[in-house]
Amino acid sequence: MREKDYVVIIGSANIDVAGYSHESLNYADSNPGKIKFTPGGVGRNIAQNLALLGNKAWLLSAVGSDFYGQSLLTQTNQSGVYVDKCLIVPGENTSSYLSLLDNTGEMLVAINDMNISNAITAEYLAQHGEFIQRAKVIVADCNISEEALAWILDNAANV
Repeated sequence: MREKDYVVIIGSANIDVAGYSHESLNYADSNPGKIKFTPGGVGRNIAQNLALLGNKAWLLSAVGSDFYGQSLLTQTNQSGVYVDKCLIVPGENTSSYLSLLDNTGEMLVAINDMNISNAITAEYLAQHGEFIQRAKVIVADCNISEEALAWILDNAANV
């Protein structure tokens, strides 16, 4: 691969689950509605949009060794993003974001499980250090750990 012909995006990748109620919500009861599952995560979303704009985009992220992780990597790759450097963490759940919206589309509450983003460590980034340093642009999702952000600043500031 030629130097400086690709973008590296370091950040989160998760499954977004949104529940939309058809009518006014009845609390403490089951409500008819629609549930949607979509690929998400700040880093993943940026990578997908950069790929759709014609850039060679590599995502460095972490997913669990579960159905959602495999689905997320497949869908992200199908959108043009290279995911071969993503970390698959055995026994962990893929990050997820669950939101509940009322019948007017207003979000009432959300819960996120983003613990796996802690697997995006300085050690993981160092394993791909040379690749990261040869990128024409590095995009960092600031939801990753301070340690990982510091590694990027210390080791790839000249990009």
